[in-house]
Amino acid sequence: MKQNNLLDFLSKTCHYAQEHINDTAAWPKDPEDRRVYLEVTSYQVACFLAQNTLLGDNGVDFDVVLDELVKLPMKSEKRWNKIISKIIKSLGGLKSSQFSCKS
Repeated sequence: MKQNNLLDFLSKTCHYAQEHINDTAAWPKDPEDRRVYLEVTSYQVACFLAQNTLLGDNGVDFDVVLDELVKLPMKSEKRWNKIISKIIKSLGGLKSSQFSCKS
């Protein structure tokens, strides 16, 4: 998966999760309760990072973006792009050397 596609996908995933949990009255407002619902999104991001980064083979913590998901205010897709980009860099970059992670 190209860097821009991966960043776009993960950024949109995180943004959507935050947006949905904030806009839906049925979702919990307490941060600890919200954390439980957002663990699934963080786990999904961790799986994609593990599969697509150089150091991901060593494993990526399931809660790689969980704290940022739970924190308010909600982050824009652009902000999520920067967060994910930094995580990719910390994991050695993407497996395909032709794509570099820009911030």
